[in-house]
Amino acid sequence: MKPSEIANLFKKPGEQRYAYFLAMVAETKQAFGLSDAEGWALLGDDNDVDILPLFPNALLAEAFRKAARYEAYQVEKIAWEELLEWLEEMETNGMMVAILPNPRLEGAIVEPLQLKEDLNKL
Repeated sequence: MKPSEIANLFKKPGEQRYAYFLAMVAETKQAFGLSDAEGWALLGDDNDVDILPLFPNALLAEAFRKAARYEAYQVEKIAWEELLEWLEEMETNGMMVAILPNPRLEGAIVEPLQLKEDLNKL
């Protein structure tokens, strides 16, 4: 993807980025997040809910990492099976998922089991 394509995707509404994420992850059977030695990068909300940002490819995760100043983190691939298992655990732990957030930390926030259901439909 070109930088202009990444910027345009980040400008789209969360629902459109969610649909793009679903299509890409269903095709490649992998997603991407940001991690460091301590664990996975998490966003938070006003209710102290942990939110895991996920991306459909490494380029988008890297663009977010740089633009949102998550320099201490590295882009890491999450295999399909691992992702589906995590979503179950995340639901149990009361977490949420941020799908393809932009550098302003805006994106579709979904419950883990809803994401799992949507992915399994494809």
